[in-house]
Amino acid sequence: MIESRSSGLAIAAFAAIVVPVAFWVGSPAQAQTYPSKPIMVVSSASPGTSGDAGLRMMAAKMALSMGQPVIVELRTAARGAQAYAVVGKAPPDGHTVTFGTSGTYVYGRFLFKNMAFDVLKDYAPVSLSFNSPGYIAIHNSYKINTLQELIDYARKNPGKLEYGTTGIGSFFHLAGEALKQAAGIDLLHVPYSQANYPQLQSDFLNGRIAIFPTTWFNVGPNLNRLKALAVIDQQRSRRSPEVPTVSEILPNFEPFVVWWGFFGPAGLPAPIATRIATESKKAMNEPDVAPKLEKLGLERIGTSPEEHGQILRRELDTIGKLVKAIGLQPE
Repeated sequence: MIESRSSGLAIAAFAAIVVPVAFWVGSPAQAQTYPSKPIMVVSSASPGTSGDAGLRMMAAKMALSMGQPVIVELRTAARGAQAYAVVGKAPPDGHTVTFGTSGTYVYGRFLFKNMAFDVLKDYAPVSLSFNSPGYIAIHNSYKINTLQELIDYARKNPGKLEYGTTGIGSFFHLAGEALKQAAGIDLLHVPYSQANYPQLQSDFLNGRIAIFPTTWFNVGPNLNRLKALAVIDQQRSRRSPEVPTVSEILPNFEPFVVWWGFFGPAGLPAPIATRIATESKKAMNEPDVAPKLEKLGLERIGTSPEEHGQILRRELDTIGKLVKAIGLQPE
């Protein structure tokens, strides 16, 4: 059985996928029989993005494995805040969960006024499914081949290297500012908007913007026009093992990434959270799913609920300190 429903900015033409996910409240016997009805997975991933595609691939496998339909509902308004508020207020009975991103759960805590939820109080982390690490990339026209060479050049030429982003407060902006803070350099920020992302990409690939904190989705196909100097993650990527992490060059740099993962309402019992984490990890590692995720530039993670909570708290601390250091104010 396959069902789908979308709202907000969702596009009805997208294929329906059912995801069986549930949460248990009650006796061990109830845990063994869940889920007992369709489960709603509310997602803020824009239709057609890597996060949306990754969820749908996992969803199909989880449906087969767990035997109950889950309706994937897209709510992209207000950068997903609307979607997450719905789940945070839902009964913790296992029939409403969310597939959320660090963009709202982490960055939104510091950048949006009047947030409708508190991620630490209203949600139970279930599993960080996959992430999309950022890369510090520079156009080939620059005679800079390593991150250390970029730092040395910027120190001698403050403000002469520009980096383009999708706007103030975006992952790309915060990544550039974190690099500046850790290296003690001055780079010129050139903010575009999310809507003007194609123009940003074009300007970078044609050499009008020197540096682009971006993802492998852009780096991989364009290595003839750019150089990947470093990856913004805890470890090197398996798709580019020759590229060092920023932290290898700058030990004081605290990495953070764009990630997607499952959350339930506060009060979600541990046995059910663990079951969902296990099923979603199994789904993403299926031989007909894993290669497709990698083509989308997604790194498969599949954490336990405890690990997801630890990562969430660490990144909230990292982003909180960074936002304060650069003086960003919520809007």
